[in-house]
Amino acid sequence: MSRDYFQLQGKVALVTGASSGLGVHFAKVLAAEGATVVLAARRKEKLDANVKALEESGAKAMAVSLDVPSPDSVDSAFAAIKAQVGPVDILVNNAGVASDPLSFVDTQEDDWNWVVDTNLTGAWRVARGATLQMKEAGNGGVIINIASIYGLRTGGMKVAYNASKA
Repeated sequence: MSRDYFQLQGKVALVTGASSGLGVHFAKVLAAEGATVVLAARRKEKLDANVKALEESGAKAMAVSLDVPSPDSVDSAFAAIKAQVGPVDILVNNAGVASDPLSFVDTQEDDWNWVVDTNLTGAWRVARGATLQMKEAGNGGVIINIASIYGLRTGGMKVAYNASKA
């Protein structure tokens, strides 16, 4: 007997970092299971192309500009999502960056801050925004934080990235 474990019709799924790579993959999987998918990232033109491809396959999708280190950007994105498709039910917290490979002593504070503000603080900020929408809607929800193997072991010349993923 076959069972369909993923019944996501009527659910709104937000995928951050959805302009390329794993973010696009996650968006396709969620859309294939019936969710309305919100693709979010800084590169709006890439998001628009990804949304168009999803819609051509019959999926429901929208794009929203999102720069996770910016509280205003996160707030604006959640307001737009709620207004256009309803509150978020599923968050795939995938946005992340890495600086150029640098030794510990060559890592500058700006490099550190950019990586940590995106990968750690940004992930917290987006998860909090999703949680607030889920709580307000009273339907619960799911938050999936995408990490890295560098959360379990370190890689050379990746000081800020290793710390942000651990």
